Amino acid sequence: MHLRQERHADHCRYAAAKGMREPLLERLTGVKYCGRDRDEALTQSFARLVQSLDVRDAFNPSFYTNGELTIFAFRAIPNGEDRLASFVSVTDETGSRSLTEISSAWPEMLSVPRFIDPKLARINGEHYVTFNSGYVPGGNDIFVMKVHPELGAPRRVLYRERQEQERNWAFFSEEGEVYALYRISPLTILRLGRADSEVWEMEEEFREPGSIGSLPRDLTIGTQLSKQDHRYHFIAHRKLRLLGKKIYLGKHCALDLRARRVSSSRYWLVHSLKDLLGSRTRHNTNLLSCTYFSGIQATGERLSLGYGVNDVRACFSTHRITDL
Repeated sequence: MHLRQERHADHCRYAAAKGMREPLLERLTGVKYCGRDRDEALTQSFARLVQSLDVRDAFNPSFYTNGELTIFAFRAIPNGEDRLASFVSVTDETGSRSLTEISSAWPEMLSVPRFIDPKLARINGEHYVTFNSGYVPGGNDIFVMKVHPELGAPRRVLYRERQEQERNWAFFSEEGEVYALYRISPLTILRLGRADSEVWEMEEEFREPGSIGSLPRDLTIGTQLSKQDHRYHFIAHRKLRLLGKKIYLGKHCALDLRARRVSSSRYWLVHSLKDLLGSRTRHNTNLLSCTYFSGIQATGERLSLGYGVNDVRACFSTHRITDL
C-alpha cells in the first residue's frame, strides 16, 4: 500500500475507533497535517512574548514580521480570570514593545460587549487589526484599528447589505484603494467609499452572479490576505458538524483580483490527527475540534501560517505554496 494510502487508512481506523461516522471521513480525504512543518522561529518568538505576559491558553495568533518589525495579535485568558481577552503586541526595530489589550480598552466607549477574533491586515503599507464584537442580538459590529506606525482608535465598518451577525472580512489594498473580501462564494468584494475618524463605509465593488466553478460552496473567510505577485493568499475555513458539535478545517485559497476569481488548493489543513479529535479543555462547548487559521504571510514561494488548536494553544507552520 502507498504511504499516503496507509496514512489515510490509519486515520480512518483511528477516527472510527473514536466514534466518527463514515460520511465525515469521506469528507476528510486529502488532509495535510500542518504540525509536520512547524516554523520554529515564529513559534519561539511567540512563546517568548506569551511567557512575558500574565496570561494562559494563548491561541489564534495573527502576525507580521520582516526582521525589524514584529506584530502579533492573539487571544488569551488573563491569569486569575475566566474571560477571554484579545491582545496586539508591536515590537519595532529598536526592540521597544507595546502591548494593547483591545478587548478592554474601547468596548464600553463604543457600546459593544467585547472585541474578539483579532486579525492583522497590511493596508497601503500600514498595519491594522480587524476584529468584531461577537454575537450581539440585533446585529454585531466589525471594526478596524491602525496599530503601526502609530496606534489609532477603532473605527466601525459599515456595509448596507451586511448580515445581522458578521465575523471575518478580509481587508487589503490595491493601487491606493482599500478593499475587503466579504464573501468567498458567491465572490463578493467591497471597496472603501467613505472614511472618517469613526467609520469606514464600504460599498459593493463586485458580486459574482452565483457560485461558479469547483470551489467548495461552504468555505468561510479565515485569515486576512497576504499578497504574492498578483494573487492574494488566505486560508478559508470549512465547518463540519458531528453529534451537534463543530469541527473546523482549513483550505488554502488565492484571490486573483484581476480575474475576480478565487481558487483553492487540494488539501484540507489540520494541525494533527490527534488534535482533530478534540481537547479535554474546551472554552467553547459547541466545539469538538478546531484548527482555526488566523495568520498568514507570503514570502517568495512560501506561506507561513498561524493558527489556534482547539482554542487552547497557538501553532505556526511554513509551507511551499505548491505543497498546499
